[in-house]
Amino acid sequence: MANRCISAATSCLYGITEAAVLAAGYAPAIGFIHTGKPLSFVYDIADLFKFDDIIPQAFKIAAKKYTQPEREVRLMCRDIFRQRKILKQIIPTIEEALAAGELPIPAAFEESIAPAIPNPENIGDVGHRS
Repeated sequence: MANRCISAATSCLYGITEAAVLAAGYAPAIGFIHTGKPLSFVYDIADLFKFDDIIPQAFKIAAKKYTQPEREVRLMCRDIFRQRKILKQIIPTIEEALAAGELPIPAAFEESIAPAIPNPENIGDVGHRS
């Protein structure tokens, strides 16, 4: 039961972490600790978050012996992601981790251009469409 809960929780975390890694323009396969997998970098970054709330809460759900533990874990992850605003934390954490080697963050290429149709100002919070 505990393994099922942990697997469900880390799967949720990997999904949101992969979305952030791709949105920031990083390659999900180029990891530092995890290597040789298509999502190695995602696993590296997710490891920075999963032991704070995700894994302990997964164990609590496993201890309660729900009939659908994976569902309870997914709902728990959703709530934690919203409350802690994990998505907003991931990209700055990536940049902080990459800056640990004291290398400057690369500047945008001169050839890069802004989007042709910029996103309008949202009236909702993160995760809601306007």
